[in-house]
Amino acid sequence: MNEPVEKEEALEAAKQNQDSIQNEQSDTTKTSDANQGNEAEVPSGGGEASSSSSTSSGASSNLDAPKREFPENLEKWQQPVDIEIVADEMARRIKMYCVLTDHEIDAIVLWLISSYLINSFRIFPKLALISPEKRCGKTTTMEVIESMSKDGVLVSNMSQAAIYRITGLLQPTLLIDEADTFVKNGDSQLIGLINSSHNKRGATVIRCGGGDDDYSAKAHSTWMPMVLASIGDLPPTIMDRSIVVSLRRKTKSEWVERLPEHIFDLCFTTRRKILRWCLDTQDAVKENSIEPPDINNDRAVDNWYPLFSVAHEIGGAWIGRCDAAYKCLTEIPELELPTQLLADIREVWMDKKEHRISSESLVKILCKDSTKPWLACNNGKKLTPNFAANLLKPYGIKPNTHRFNDGTKRGYERRQFTEAFDRYLPS
Repeated sequence: MNEPVEKEEALEAAKQNQDSIQNEQSDTTKTSDANQGNEAEVPSGGGEASSSSSTSSGASSNLDAPKREFPENLEKWQQPVDIEIVADEMARRIKMYCVLTDHEIDAIVLWLISSYLINSFRIFPKLALISPEKRCGKTTTMEVIESMSKDGVLVSNMSQAAIYRITGLLQPTLLIDEADTFVKNGDSQLIGLINSSHNKRGATVIRCGGGDDDYSAKAHSTWMPMVLASIGDLPPTIMDRSIVVSLRRKTKSEWVERLPEHIFDLCFTTRRKILRWCLDTQDAVKENSIEPPDINNDRAVDNWYPLFSVAHEIGGAWIGRCDAAYKCLTEIPELELPTQLLADIREVWMDKKEHRISSESLVKILCKDSTKPWLACNNGKKLTPNFAANLLKPYGIKPNTHRFNDGTKRGYERRQFTEAFDRYLPS
């Protein structure tokens, strides 16, 4: 099939998706309580409603930008909501405009719904959109996410003071585009401020008052949902606190619909429905929280905890979709050098019947495997008994003098490692 035909079919499919979303919204609106009247699909002052009114007021008014209130003071949807239908609509809309995998789309949908319930959780992850280079749809994806966020505010730069002051006043969903330009190599205080919003108890910074003569210390909250978009990885501490979505440039065979200027207004009803469902369900989410499966990454379990809790309240296919996204998007971190040493020593003990081993023999066995780091771990030199002892010291493991068949030497006993194996190594 040639490219024009493919594009024509994609356009038709996108149009059908858009028509389906709008028809479902329209049908729901028609069934609302008669006392509420026929509620408009878009808020006043924006979108298509704004365009029609500007046409009647003269050509010059077409250049006027629609006014958008912030915070939005969103009113909940007037009827109970089938959130599974809403979540499916959200996924379709994201796929309409963004080049993402199904797992990434599902993660974004669940993160968005969870963000309305942030105060129901102890820990809430950031959403990190990472692209290898420019023109990978970073800003487009951010705009789509903003359009379905509660009090979303999209910025390209922000000071430390602005972050904690806006949070204390509004608790918005903060979307930071171009994070690579000022966060990636930013000062440690800015990175620490962003990191602090991960845990509700620790999401507080202390600053002196803003007046010339005001030196009193005041507490400011940083507890809010946060999305960061960056070319290249952000600092490891931020990445570790994030659900990471990898953006990529579309191929010639891929096609997405151009993002409409009034995407925020198109999603007005979606935001109201999410708010209604979250208000109706927040107690159930707190009481029926769901622990993600253990995949040897404790931080990932913390990050996905809100998404699993929400997915199980949504029910249906979203339970399995959440689990699949979690396992696909979560990386098993490489072991740090001391932990790797513990893991390899455990293998040595598994193949050894004796309950003692000399430091020299242990190091010699470890260095036999050229696939492990022990031949060049010590500033390019191989592992030595002293370097191994330094790596093991933080675990409370120290070599002692023991008697072996070939004399008295320093070494270790099997029992010295039992607790460290249980605490620091995956089963």
